Amino acid sequence: MSNNQTFEEMMEELETIVKKLDNEAVSLEDALELYQKGMKLSASCDETLKDAEKKVNQLMKNDDEEVEQTDE
Repeated sequence: MSNNQTFEEMMEELETIVKKLDNEAVSLEDALELYQKGMKLSASCDETLKDAEKKVNQLMKNDDEEVEQTDE
């Protein structure tokens, strides 16, 4: 997993891992490795989403402040 993957790339890789775990005869060792990688990807995706949410909230807050200033 590369640290410079986009959110979409991480989601695609996560979907691939889930499909492999669901559809293929995978050894226990490989399944554990895939599971670990999937959990790391999931955590990275969650962090990316939280960062995006913070940015959106900040933009909305800034927009609200601008509207309040123009209303005065």
